[in-house]
Amino acid sequence: MAKHGEEEPSRMSRKRAEQRQASSNKPSNKKGFSWRRLIKWIVGVVAVLFLLGVGLFAWYAKSAPALAESKLKSDGSSIIYAANGDEITTLGLENRVYVSSSKIPTQLKQAVVSIEDRHFYSEKLGIDPLRIAQAALSDVTSSGDLQGASTLTQQLVKLSYFSTKASDQTIKRKAQEAWLAFKVERSYSKSQILEFYINKVYMNHGQYGMATAAKYYYNKSLSQLTLAQTAFIAGLAQAPSSYDPVAHPEAATNRRNQVINAMLRDKEISSSDAAKAKATNIGDGLVSQSSTTKSTTKTDKIVDSYLTGVIKEVKKKTGENPYTSGMKIYTNLDMNAQTRLYDIVNSDQYVNFPDNKFQTAVTMTDPNNGAVLAQIGGRKTGNVRLAYNRAIASDRSNGSTMKPILDYGPAIEYLQESTATVLDDSAYNYPGTNTAVNDWDNRYDGKMTMRKALEQSRNIPAVKTLAKVG
Repeated sequence: MAKHGEEEPSRMSRKRAEQRQASSNKPSNKKGFSWRRLIKWIVGVVAVLFLLGVGLFAWYAKSAPALAESKLKSDGSSIIYAANGDEITTLGLENRVYVSSSKIPTQLKQAVVSIEDRHFYSEKLGIDPLRIAQAALSDVTSSGDLQGASTLTQQLVKLSYFSTKASDQTIKRKAQEAWLAFKVERSYSKSQILEFYINKVYMNHGQYGMATAAKYYYNKSLSQLTLAQTAFIAGLAQAPSSYDPVAHPEAATNRRNQVINAMLRDKEISSSDAAKAKATNIGDGLVSQSSTTKSTTKTDKIVDSYLTGVIKEVKKKTGENPYTSGMKIYTNLDMNAQTRLYDIVNSDQYVNFPDNKFQTAVTMTDPNNGAVLAQIGGRKTGNVRLAYNRAIASDRSNGSTMKPILDYGPAIEYLQESTATVLDDSAYNYPGTNTAVNDWDNRYDGKMTMRKALEQSRNIPAVKTLAKVG
């Protein structure tokens, strides 16, 4: 039999053991791992980030530039035509021939859409989230996708409103670009957007718009381009200087062939047409830019004086600025007469001018209708455009230059007089007035021939002759 002092610890040990057992059988208050909780947590975080992103986008979009067609639709150069319909020169802040959608060949539209944005016609938002994700993946994997993340609409917005520098590609700029692209899609048709883009892009060497590029590189209109030439024009806008066909023919060929392959992929052309176009040398049909530039510069100098008058008259009659309005301006210019006149006053073989500072101004008109056929406002003006035009800028009286035109010429033509006809330089009043006609020397030289009166620029014989002619 155990002693009392020994039984007590044993009983207490059993009691504690029973308590531990009971405690272990109770449900635990601690929660274990739960996928449901993790998913809820992730969804919550994503929702918060999404709301923050929407708020940030709205904040940036609020300060986006206002949408204006004048920004999207580039100002074309005004084209100046001579009397025979030949194009003489252009006026514009940028060298750009604007072409409307109806004048843009279907083949060029197909080429641009295929290489730049094959889903252009199905996009409704102005942006393509899938392409953005694909472009991001392409950047990571370096897969070399032909297309970037921007839609054609975004590219138009970027060219119209923002800098294309890589350093300016900020989140704020991207948000504003996306917002404006959305507004463009809501405001304009696909045809208009494509028209704006084709006329907006820079094509190297100071040329803007694809119609301008066609004339610059091939001296053709867009409708005259071959498939190979069209593909080159469509692909050039991505990197105009890098794809220069003269400086970088291999890169230009590769880019052109990418466009052709994209068109073939989209079933816009046949395999045989694609093969033929890719076999074409990149230099086929290119015109010499050095000779074209030299010729254009020479023409601009010849017609410079005439242009000053044209610009002044256009502004007065229309209220438009010919440098930004993209007009077609038809003039009375006789290019042969203008060239001859320019050569006479700028070459010493026709007139023995004392020195190069000696100036002259000449306006040639059609006597039947007053149309200005040619005009020179100065000589030896140097390499400047819109030089001072003395033929229209001076407000001095034309003075005695009118005597052979209004007085003696009509007398010879209609009164059968000649330069030997004797005239009388004596006191005389203007017909119907008491105002005396005087000369600079305030004297009268009596009888003299018409030739002498014209040579000495006597006023009284001239006014008397005018009175006879009527």
